[in-house]
Amino acid sequence: MSEAVIALESVSKTYGSGAATTQAVSDVSMSVARGTWVAIMGPSGHGKSTLLQLIGGLDRPSAGRIVLDGAEIGSLDATKLAAVRGRKIGFVFQFFNLMPYLTALENVEIALWLGGAAKRNGRAMELLEHFGLGDKAHHLPGMLSGGQQQRVAIARALANDPDILLMDEPTGNLDSAAEAELLTLLDGLHQAGKTLLMVTHNPAVAARAERVLQVKDGRIVADTRNGTV
Repeated sequence: MSEAVIALESVSKTYGSGAATTQAVSDVSMSVARGTWVAIMGPSGHGKSTLLQLIGGLDRPSAGRIVLDGAEIGSLDATKLAAVRGRKIGFVFQFFNLMPYLTALENVEIALWLGGAAKRNGRAMELLEHFGLGDKAHHLPGMLSGGQQQRVAIARALANDPDILLMDEPTGNLDSAAEAELLTLLDGLHQAGKTLLMVTHNPAVAARAERVLQVKDGRIVADTRNGTV
């Protein structure tokens, strides 16, 4: 079996205090082998996105340990944690989160800059061309379709060649054609060895993954393998 690139040990996340306490994630233990595509499903408001944010270091656990590629990220200070995220993790969101006053090319280039790699000899343009967006490089996000914006977002996420992609409802704002196009793209990334964790409400999207986690009340209540992968 492949080595675990992500491991959670009794991880919980609590917000608020006293009577206003909310347990978003409760005593979750799991591991993800390198190169695996994992879909995370469950009702809205039951901790799926919080779990993804904890794995990505965007939030810190109230209890437990999160180990990313051999390093416990909960013990890192903000600067070191940001550096780890920049090298090892790419994030893709439902609403794209592109900077509206930057072109597609600049949106990818800023990720390289934040990762300390400047423009890396045309890396940003290479990614846009790879995803069929070379002719849209100088377009602002508002000039692009939803599917095109999501491809720019994925190019940005891949700018520093991370091993792991964390995706929160990446197909949620796409029409059927753009969704199919994005899933084909993700198939290719998976086949290239990327580790993918994707929150989704869509069973057809989850069926493309090789492993499906069901989350309810902040806990993993089922962990199944897709037999077709």
